[in-house]
Amino acid sequence: MPNIRPVIMLKNPAKNRALPANERNIQKPFDIIIHSTGALVVRAWISKYYSESEVFPIKNFIMGAPANNGSRLANWGKKMPWDWGNKVLEGLKLASGYTWDLGWDWIDKRYHEIDGFNMFHIQGTKNDLDLPGFIDWADDLFNIKIPVFEERGSDNTVRVCAANLNMKGVKIGLDQKISDSEIKKIDGIPIYLFEDRSHFGEEHGILGAIKESDDKVYKTILSILEGNPVEPTEISNYPENINYLMINIKVCDQIGNIVEDFIPRFYFKEGAINPNLTIKHRVDNNGIHCYYLEFGDLAQIKKFGFRIPKMKVGEVTYNRSNYIDLYWPEENINFMEPYKTHLIEIKVKKELSDKAMVFTNPG
Repeated sequence: MPNIRPVIMLKNPAKNRALPANERNIQKPFDIIIHSTGALVVRAWISKYYSESEVFPIKNFIMGAPANNGSRLANWGKKMPWDWGNKVLEGLKLASGYTWDLGWDWIDKRYHEIDGFNMFHIQGTKNDLDLPGFIDWADDLFNIKIPVFEERGSDNTVRVCAANLNMKGVKIGLDQKISDSEIKKIDGIPIYLFEDRSHFGEEHGILGAIKESDDKVYKTILSILEGNPVEPTEISNYPENINYLMINIKVCDQIGNIVEDFIPRFYFKEGAINPNLTIKHRVDNNGIHCYYLEFGDLAQIKKFGFRIPKMKVGEVTYNRSNYIDLYWPEENINFMEPYKTHLIEIKVKKELSDKAMVFTNPG
């Protein structure tokens, strides 16, 4: 079995030197394999140095359990009374401005369509802890479930739908509906799912458990590097424990300022009962709200969407938005898709009262 080194970028493999961040003289594209946060590192590097380049540095980009749209674990880690790399955790939090901006850059620039650049996603769906010692023993004995780790729909660290870089985005202007707006997306990135692999650990980790050349994850990676990738997992074969999707909502006023204090009002078709779609978790992060939804059979949902209600904050009034229909098959609206993250930016009009900018003489 060839020796696998946890090196992301190599300029000279013989000397094992990392590639300088601003290196632009790459004559021959190379392959790269990352784990978790490494997806954000490489994508940010591409965005910064290769958005306008005629020569692209990477041939095969293999993402192992990538944190493309953040992790709930980062939100939890920020609550600890010590520093666990807080700046990194801030960017890794769900609905962070960092992942939002990077996601939109990749949606707009469509890097995944660059000729000769191939992307692959390798993901575990086992959400049980793989930690030696007391925690693992207590978990087995008492069936302790730590939500931030053992969250359904995740690999114990990253939600599968958040890892998926096949994602959609829409920016909705004043008084617009989703049907009036341009929907953008990243698509076509193959996904390989492994039900017995989790995020980390030597027993079940998506990369950490690779020990022999007949390991199925290793063989999948090797097939990609040899230019003959095996067939990705068919959606029809996805396990039911990952039937989730994420919706990230950002509200701005008419000049682009973020409106932080808002509550989306979700709705279904009038009179409909929809056990097929449930909001399981919500978090807001400096004006971006993340909703984690569990779904059953989306085909049974007749209509689903949200609107931003009218809000008054001091002498400022934010007008309500239109109804934003995310899923309405009768009207051919299918913005919401399973196993994906959806970025939605919506504008509402801000109005100031006559008293908002009045100066009075204190004497």
